[in-house]
Amino acid sequence: MKLVWAALILELPRLCVHQRLSLLNHNVRAYLQSPLQINIVLDMLTNCTSESSTQNHQEPICKVGIIADVQYANLEDRFNFTKTRLRFYRKALTLLKRAVTDWSTENVDCVLQLGDIIDGFNKAENASDSALATVTEALKHVAVPVYHTWGNHELYNFTQKELMNSVLFSGNLPQCTCPEGKSYYSFHVHRKLKVLVLNCYEISMLGLPEGSEEYTQAEKMLRDKNPNEDLNSPVGLTGTDRRFVKFNGTLSSLQLQWLNETLQEARENETNVIIIGHISIHEGSADSACLCYDHEDILKILSNHGECVLCYLAGHDHEGGSCVDSSGILHVTFPGTVESSEPDAHATAYLYKDSFAIHGKGSYPSFETKLRYPIT
Repeated sequence: MKLVWAALILELPRLCVHQRLSLLNHNVRAYLQSPLQINIVLDMLTNCTSESSTQNHQEPICKVGIIADVQYANLEDRFNFTKTRLRFYRKALTLLKRAVTDWSTENVDCVLQLGDIIDGFNKAENASDSALATVTEALKHVAVPVYHTWGNHELYNFTQKELMNSVLFSGNLPQCTCPEGKSYYSFHVHRKLKVLVLNCYEISMLGLPEGSEEYTQAEKMLRDKNPNEDLNSPVGLTGTDRRFVKFNGTLSSLQLQWLNETLQEARENETNVIIIGHISIHEGSADSACLCYDHEDILKILSNHGECVLCYLAGHDHEGGSCVDSSGILHVTFPGTVESSEPDAHATAYLYKDSFAIHGKGSYPSFETKLRYPIT
């Protein structure tokens, strides 16, 4: 027992605060009961560290901008639906513009937009198109590809069919590989770094026609699990069952198959992989009410291909969070830009020969994880 604690204490300073708390809260009890699993913990700690604790003097090979939950609307500040957190709708646009200026100065190669770029209140104001035009215009100034994933707030404003024909669908860009007619896709940042972009609402009650197969599947799941008349409410649900609410969703069986096959190909080609989706898939990185319905199935696929997966990046839960799973995969939920009281709320990631470093600004945290396949 003492040896286990000693090993953990020696390694914990290498992690950022979020990772330390997550590791202690979700893993230590199990490891104390099974000391042989200490090797797994040490591997997790070795692979993923606080970016601020490292000093990488290499020149980055590529740079990637990251932002989540801008939720812009031309509205006065309002509290969220639970009246617990204030949302700064107009300031969010300023934070997006500051991010764009920073990314332009950094000469990033692309930007990952993790969903909810405009707020659902725009729909009631008949401002969906104008709000989208405003944020799109701001993003044009970075002059590099912006890869979007969809959140619930996009789906409060537009149907999934409409989004497929909008600027928020990046799968039709020539550098992307996208199954025909589908909303999930992949692309290479570098020959040794691939990004997979998920649609976490492929099975959901949002943005889909009532009576469609996907809508019906999601509704049945929620009716079976959630007794509330308001399906957006997790009241009465406990643990990870709190995820069965209308503002979440999940992947279809076809998308899960695509994910598995694409990761298998990446392993065979010794390619590092980053996966992005609006909704978190690990309870250690987000509130249990902000998880994909089938998060365990997705995690299992990632774990089966842990040799190539670096991290899973998400938004949705505005408080943010992070953890490292038993396969050494880093899970980061970035805090909502719309609720940031800081002068900045974005990140820039740097690909080095042996690591992938995420440098957060303002309310965004920083991390660094080792590459599974170093670049030679």
